[in-house]
Amino acid sequence: MKRYRYKDFAKNEAWLVFRTDTQINDLPVDIYFLMELPSGNILAFDIIETEVDQAQIDNLLRHGRSQTGALPRRVILVKGDPSESLLQNSAKKLLIDFEAVPEPCIEELTAPLKQSFGQECYSPASIGCTPSNHPMDECDRESIKSFIPDSYAPCSCASGKKYKFCCKKILREVTEAMVAAEEGKLTEALTWIAKAKTIVGESAEVLCREAIVYSFFDDKKSAEALNQCLAVNPNHPRAHYIRGIDLKKQGDLPGAIKAYETAIANYPPSDHFHLNETYNNLGTAFYESGDHAQAKSAWEKALLFLPSDKVVKRNLDELIYTSPRAL
Repeated sequence: MKRYRYKDFAKNEAWLVFRTDTQINDLPVDIYFLMELPSGNILAFDIIETEVDQAQIDNLLRHGRSQTGALPRRVILVKGDPSESLLQNSAKKLLIDFEAVPEPCIEELTAPLKQSFGQECYSPASIGCTPSNHPMDECDRESIKSFIPDSYAPCSCASGKKYKFCCKKILREVTEAMVAAEEGKLTEALTWIAKAKTIVGESAEVLCREAIVYSFFDDKKSAEALNQCLAVNPNHPRAHYIRGIDLKKQGDLPGAIKAYETAIANYPPSDHFHLNETYNNLGTAFYESGDHAQAKSAWEKALLFLPSDKVVKRNLDELIYTSPRAL
């Protein structure tokens, strides 16, 4: 896979359209940028509150043309972006070539702007956006990038809505609550949970996060919040995942396995981070119950969702592949 660098382009050869995000008044918005290559100059941008439409993409290219006085020979976009068909239509009307490429192809081009934008504004899409030559462990890079769903991917809470129009609204609040809880700051964590409730109400996701907060301090209140979560949405995958962890701690391996499998059945297929995490735990539960064949299967599936996962690789190497008793 070719990874584009600025030096790969000749003058007036290409424009790049790419998307990042931020929040305005607690509502997630997308920002589409138009970058001139090879200079890296931003020619235009547009803030998208709902879903991008043809007029917005047409206007983006029109503003670019007014800045440069000419059109490029081609325009580039990440394959699968919600604007793909729209940008292709715009390019066709302007008689310029259109190219849709996998996201890793343009990371070197977009990472500097996304990184600086994320330092100035709250931007989940900017997390982990560093050039490939940045001294970050590749496993950490892959894990960070898969942690937050794309704005238009199905939400991890199994609501059936797109992430942008569901739990992304409270990403900052639940993240801050999790960090505060891990640091032993119960009051601060609950303050963030309360703020999340003012934004989306007592949704299943907020109640699940409240259960996680209390798990650091009060098992009874944690269980109560988890039960409330499942009453709101019986299929909430993270709630079943947390229940699996609790059952495993109690020594109920069959119950833990069932809970993990329920979580897996309800996570969207695009949620690679949580599917990797749950399959890893499922593999451990199978292994401890003596079912090494199922453990191997679960860990190998976990690796499919996050190929750089060192923990899963170590489990397979040390407990399965090199163990004569494993199978």
